[in-house]
Amino acid sequence: MTIHAPIGHANRSLLPRSLLGRRPTRVYLAAEFRFAAGDSVAFGDHVAIVMTRSRSAFGREIYYVQLITGDMAGRPFRTVEGSHLTACENPYENRVQTSSRP
Repeated sequence: MTIHAPIGHANRSLLPRSLLGRRPTRVYLAAEFRFAAGDSVAFGDHVAIVMTRSRSAFGREIYYVQLITGDMAGRPFRTVEGSHLTACENPYENRVQTSSRP
């Protein structure tokens, strides 16, 4: 008489590969970033410049920014998720536009 015992995690590798379940793999599409390096962004009441950017394992945009206005609390560089940033004008840009065209 043969008695079959359930296979536990310790001897899972003894099973043939065809009987092992496949783990699902998630593929996150590499979409375009909303902001480029050097863009001015608003982070709350701060204005910041995007230094670098990357994408997380879950496909979220991660930006490394340098604050240029507001109370920095001794931390001028921050790591921020892209959903917390909005586009803003360049604070260093001269706002007076002069046209040389007649």
